[in-house]
Amino acid sequence: MKRLYLFLLLSLIVEAASAQVKDTLRVLAIGNSFSEDAVEQYLWDLGKEAGVTFIIGNAYRGGWSLIGHWNDARSLAVNTEYRKVTDGKKVNRGKYTLRDIITDEPWDVITLQQVSQDAGRLESYEPGLSLMIGYVKALAVDSVRLGFQQTWAYAEDSEHKGFAKYNYNQFVMYSSITAAVEKMMRNHQFDLQFYIPTGTAIQNARTTVLATTSTKDNIVNRDLTRDGYHLNLTMGRYIAACTWFEKLTGKSCVGMKTRPKGLAKGLALIAQKAAHAAVLTPMTVTPI
Repeated sequence: MKRLYLFLLLSLIVEAASAQVKDTLRVLAIGNSFSEDAVEQYLWDLGKEAGVTFIIGNAYRGGWSLIGHWNDARSLAVNTEYRKVTDGKKVNRGKYTLRDIITDEPWDVITLQQVSQDAGRLESYEPGLSLMIGYVKALAVDSVRLGFQQTWAYAEDSEHKGFAKYNYNQFVMYSSITAAVEKMMRNHQFDLQFYIPTGTAIQNARTTVLATTSTKDNIVNRDLTRDGYHLNLTMGRYIAACTWFEKLTGKSCVGMKTRPKGLAKGLALIAQKAAHAAVLTPMTVTPI
């Protein structure tokens, strides 16, 4: 009887450990300030509410492109900030090589993205994207899922010099990004398993009251940005996090309680619906 009791107890411990591993999702974004906006703030909290423990890494270098990351990778440059969110705590661990960041965890998911001003220019993706895909595959665990973040168009009044590439037109930029990502995904259908439609989620939200609602982090809400291109610190970043959460977990974010401090429940619901619609229809704007 005693042996049976010990066996059952051991079985329960093993099952609990297995469940914990299953419910842990290790996600690494290789990007820049646009990945910072997306993954460093609210994603972990959304996971906690849903019973998913995220370990989040962001290989950050401001303004960096696909080819820029590749140049750092091949030269083993110690230029990339390693931001990490574990147990809800965000820590900047300092600068590392991309090799060290990629091999730090057995990442379940690793994402890439293009620098924002070139995200709508398909010709800018190569050879950086193919080289980075090969580099990540060579270093990551075999089971890793590779994805891509579709970034967002700038505010209509953005003064970013890269906006000139799209005739200072927000919808031209958004349409160019979606077209480039769609073609890129076809070109890499055997390399990239999914993409995260953050840009479409933001564009969805721009059809709603969110686009004109002021927040504490900026005096005037410039199309959910704080400076014409980076997302504002509450609604913009929350929409991005909801989109990532839903795409990574397969769980709907609509109706979740987690939201930024000070963001009204009704506005949070609109943000959630914008993200949910983007996951369902990632290449076209859905009025909310």
